[in-house]
Amino acid sequence: MRHRELERLAEATLVEAIARTPLDHWLIWDGTPCRRQANSLRSRALSCVREVWTPVSLRAVLQRAATLSGETGLNPDTVRSAIRMHQAARPAAYLLVRRAPSGDYLAVTDVPWPAATPGPLCAGDLVLDRHGRAFGRFAVQAA
Repeated sequence: MRHRELERLAEATLVEAIARTPLDHWLIWDGTPCRRQANSLRSRALSCVREVWTPVSLRAVLQRAATLSGETGLNPDTVRSAIRMHQAARPAAYLLVRRAPSGDYLAVTDVPWPAATPGPLCAGDLVLDRHGRAFGRFAVQAA
């Protein structure tokens, strides 16, 4: 399998991608090391989130990925695709969540094999409360 190279992105491409990215979408890494194919697009995109159990705005992830190597990086559409693919990975350690008006973080999609829990995660499930406390199946891992 051939790996794509990083590319120089036009500023307009990044600005447009960020503008169409929902403000309430965040990515949470549960700290579990992932089996990754070295230098794959997915591993490069996910490596932009290094904070454990700390929500990182999807907009910030796109910005980080766009400048992975100085003036070159990953296209925002590539990053989104990598995140979507990872949600179906076995195990999925990076969780795409939305921040509810209450401040809680809820799963955006179903995640069949989340790394931090023995069972599946359904869209709308509480992952992290507004105070940064994990709930239910995630509470032990985040403590």
